[in-house]
Amino acid sequence: YGFVKKEELLFAVDHLEQENNEFCNYLNVFDLISGRFPGVRVSNGAVYIRGQNSINSDTEALYVVDGVITNTIDWISPCDIRSVNVLKDSGAAIYGARGSNGVVLIETKKSN
Repeated sequence: YGFVKKEELLFAVDHLEQENNEFCNYLNVFDLISGRFPGVRVSNGAVYIRGQNSINSDTEALYVVDGVITNTIDWISPCDIRSVNVLKDSGAAIYGARGSNGVVLIETKKSN
C-alpha cells in the first residue's frame, strides 16, 4: 500500500526514477514535477492532475510519501527522491474518495 509495482505502472500517468542524481538539478519538488507529466499542472505549490475547476472543494492531488499520506510535499528535497509516480483514474481508486483528484506517489531514498 503506497508503492507502485512495475507491473502496475500501466495505470500511472508517468513514472520518473532518479539516475545519476539528476533530480538534484531542481530547486524543489514542484520544479521537478512541473512539465514532466502529461496532464499534470503545478501552480502555487500544489499539484493538479484533474484541473482546478471546483469552487466548493479542493482539487489538489493526494500526496503519498513512502506509503504515508501527507498534506504537502514542499519539505522534500529533490535529491532525496528515488522515484515519482502520478496516478489517475482506476490507478488512484485504491485511495478511495481521497484519491479522486489523482495521487502523487513519491518514494525517497530514506525509505529503504
